[in-house]
Amino acid sequence: MKRNDLLMGVAAGLVSAVLFATVIRGSLLGVLLFYLTPLPIAIVSLGWNHRAGLAASAVGVLAVAFVFRPLTGMLFAASFALPSWWLAYLSLLAREAPAGVAVTKPGETARQWYPLGGLAIWSACLAVLLTFALALALGPEYDAYRAAIEELVQAALKIGFGEGVDELSGIGANALSVETIATLMANYFVPGIAAAASTILSLLILLAAAKLVSLSGRLSRPLPRVTREFVLPPATLIGLATSLVLVPFAGWPRFLAMAVAGAVLGLLAMQGLATAHVLIGRVAIRPLVLSVGYAMILIAEPWTMLTLALLGIADMALALRIHSIARSNPQSLS
Repeated sequence: MKRNDLLMGVAAGLVSAVLFATVIRGSLLGVLLFYLTPLPIAIVSLGWNHRAGLAASAVGVLAVAFVFRPLTGMLFAASFALPSWWLAYLSLLAREAPAGVAVTKPGETARQWYPLGGLAIWSACLAVLLTFALALALGPEYDAYRAAIEELVQAALKIGFGEGVDELSGIGANALSVETIATLMANYFVPGIAAAASTILSLLILLAAAKLVSLSGRLSRPLPRVTREFVLPPATLIGLATSLVLVPFAGWPRFLAMAVAGAVLGLLAMQGLATAHVLIGRVAIRPLVLSVGYAMILIAEPWTMLTLALLGIADMALALRIHSIARSNPQSLS
């Protein structure tokens, strides 16, 4: 490894560790910076090379372990450093394209870069594994994990409703007890939401890093056109169907099923969003429509994300974007 690459890796790792530590401030800005923890590692991996990214990961892990404790360093490695480095490494893989494929510059060899859909699947797999690993950390046995969730729910309710709360507002049999809420959280909401959020965040960080590196001229691959190139492989739906089959089985099988379903639905929602960008590409009030759409994601997130996921499934089945691009001027699409 060149000295400059090593120095950049060390600097990126230290910056990533500082971003990770900002969460202890408890402020909104600290939380937002915490979510940017993988960004420096992704930038140095894409802009320099994967060895510099691996050095950044190692330095970040050592810094976090030194400041906090070794277990926190392991959490940093599994949650942020290594997934970010691996996705960046994959995104720079390429192979020689078949004859007839156009090249971006005269004299260059045509290349097929690692597809964005493949990176999305990797992101989902890593998110599911991470979600499962964090759940195991709460309790290796499912009952222990569920008890830990119940304690968290009880603590949250005491903060919101006072020390004497035993159940939420309700009448008779319609009342939701702490045990019922904990069961719903442990079985469905925690694995599904955690895996979906982790999947989407890791992809957004990778795309943001690619954009920043591209602006500096150091990105070795063409910047992906997300609205056209974010295409999930058909096997994605098989994974979703398999997860739904496992839902009736209690315990860890249901947990994994919901984690997989959440991650896949998150990816389908991203494909649906890319499809929406293309379908309204020639609409005069396109900026207004997109602004309202993004606002709806924040205001009515579950239902908006589900609608986008259905649009993503429709795009996979009917090739909506391909037909729309064929009917319009490609230069007019973002």
